[in-house]
Amino acid sequence: MKAPPAGLTVDDGIRYWQERLLSFFLFVGAFLGFFVYLPSVALCIKEDLWSAALADTIIYGWVVILYFCKSIPFAVRAISVSLISYLLGITLLLAIGPFGGGPVWLFAFPVIVAILLDLRISLISLAVNAGTLIIVGILLKFGHMEWDYPVANPAEKWIVISLNFLLLNSIVTISIALISEGMQNLLKRQKSMLASLEKSEEKFRVLFEFAPDACYLSSLEGTLIDGNKTAEELLGYNKEELIGKNFLELNLLPPEQLPKARELMSKNFEGKGTGPDEFILNRKNDENVLVEIGTRPIEIGGQKIVLGIVRDISERRRLEEQLHQAQKMEAIGMLAGGVAHDFNNILTSIIGNASLALMEIDKGDSLREEIEEIKAAGEKAAALTRQLLAFSRKQIIQPKVVGLNELLSGMEKMLGRLIGENIELVTILEPALWPVKADPGQIEQVIMNLTINSRDAMPKGGKLIIETANVDLNRNYFRNHGIKEEQPGPYVMLAVSDTGIGMDKETREHIFDPFYTTKETGKGTGLGLSTIYGVVRQSNGFVWVYSEPGRGSTFKVYLPRAEENVGAEEQERIPVGEPGGSETVLIVEDNDSLRRLARTVLKQKGYKVLEAENGEEALRVSNEHEGAIDLLVTDVVMPKKSGRETAERLQQIYPRMKVIYMSGYTDNAIVQHGVLEPGLNFIEKPFSPADLARKVREVLDKKQD
Repeated sequence: MKAPPAGLTVDDGIRYWQERLLSFFLFVGAFLGFFVYLPSVALCIKEDLWSAALADTIIYGWVVILYFCKSIPFAVRAISVSLISYLLGITLLLAIGPFGGGPVWLFAFPVIVAILLDLRISLISLAVNAGTLIIVGILLKFGHMEWDYPVANPAEKWIVISLNFLLLNSIVTISIALISEGMQNLLKRQKSMLASLEKSEEKFRVLFEFAPDACYLSSLEGTLIDGNKTAEELLGYNKEELIGKNFLELNLLPPEQLPKARELMSKNFEGKGTGPDEFILNRKNDENVLVEIGTRPIEIGGQKIVLGIVRDISERRRLEEQLHQAQKMEAIGMLAGGVAHDFNNILTSIIGNASLALMEIDKGDSLREEIEEIKAAGEKAAALTRQLLAFSRKQIIQPKVVGLNELLSGMEKMLGRLIGENIELVTILEPALWPVKADPGQIEQVIMNLTINSRDAMPKGGKLIIETANVDLNRNYFRNHGIKEEQPGPYVMLAVSDTGIGMDKETREHIFDPFYTTKETGKGTGLGLSTIYGVVRQSNGFVWVYSEPGRGSTFKVYLPRAEENVGAEEQERIPVGEPGGSETVLIVEDNDSLRRLARTVLKQKGYKVLEAENGEEALRVSNEHEGAIDLLVTDVVMPKKSGRETAERLQQIYPRMKVIYMSGYTDNAIVQHGVLEPGLNFIEKPFSPADLARKVREVLDKKQD
């Protein structure tokens, strides 16, 4: 049987079949009915029933017209066929009697209506039939109508015949009408269900296709049935390359992970879900990607299949690695800071005593050269220690509001000489660059170290690009780059890029480690980049690095925007007097060698010197001393009492006493905030005797606040 055209609505589908039935009725009436029409007309003519012959001819002609004229509306054709059946029934009933073909056509009248139209009209047609039979019965009763042959009790017999006729006619008609209506309702409900199912399937398809994770459907044996766009992007294959193939045969998993995959498949066979489990997938381009895979057995259309969800967790192995790196750096920094602090005490003693010895030795003395070598070695060690302190963020800084463009402009000629003629220096500076708050000397050191690092990465020459820019960074930026505990907001970016040899992943993971270097022995300390890291972190900034082997490197330094303008913090310069005096100075230092050095230097300059090895002893010494104490020179970190606590106690006794703090690093608020509090005076270890004498005189000559 010919199927209806695709895309029909339910109502259109029902009408399609009604049209086909109507065409079938008309075909039978036009072609097969011809063989009924001829003998019927011949009989009517023979028996001189011209009215019946005319009626048959008109009816047959109308049937032929209805069959061939498809443009006539369906309702007109359906009603016409129904009325033809009724008219044939009446004509034959009146002409031949109840035992002719009349009742048959009358019976067909409501049945055809039930098939082609609806229940309501079929009930009307049954009523018409009932009325017709009643009228015939009345005519028979009162003798207005007779059969051509004698019939005893015609009215009574007609009543029996009519009742049986109407009963059977009603049963058949109403049954057909109800079946037709029920089928229509069933089709409508089925269509509605199909529409809902299609919508659900469409929703599932959209969710499946555009899910952020890779999704796939497979058989229990591992044959891939379907996959979404994310799966294509993750693996680098399109669906046509994957569907219908078993993933165990596609080389998607390394051989060592196949047993684990088979174990999970066996659980799916048992109806159990799995995961998430970590796997390494082989992409089409031979790259590897770390993923988590979770599976769930489901049933679709009676078929048991597996739904798998694959999540790329490479970005999370990168963030975790960066967190581990940051934790490692922090631990190394603490160690480096502690070591540097102890070194500074030793180096201060070495440099100071060497300086004192040189003051006592004549220029021609044979020992002078050796002592100068000792002093020079100590100063080199001090420089190395300062780099350790910068890395560990324990160095004492003196931040100012500065402009990076001005610093770069002042360094441009020096940087050009530093990189040599075979490297092109390009500067791209933001015209309206925001100011930053940092130690200018340290920032210059950062620029120098980055420049040297880039220069050494381009032994055959290349291009060095230094850029500055204003940027607003949000939390997404920090999260995407694996940067922890940073504050979103306005930053000033300093970027140094080169076209050098670049770095692989392993090198990138260690570049900020102290003493890590890829240079030949004797050509680098491994502290350049670690110093950058410490300086920037101490200035509340951060460093981000991008590099690929053979494609150069880019180092981006981000420093918070300063609220003040450049120059706002310039303080009035205090003229430094002669490095000597007669004031009373109390030295508090737990390192005996340093304390003796400071005492010797200041006594040589004419000062009256008191000394103590800790805060409690300093209080005892002050109580025993008669007279004022003009200056306290104290270490910051000491046992029992810190230098800050000692100073606060003594200033209660000597309100006009001034204070100089000395340290290589400090763990109090000064270093925690990375800035010097207003009014605090510092001298950084290691220092020379001249540095100490100048600092003491400078502080004593300052105007009292």
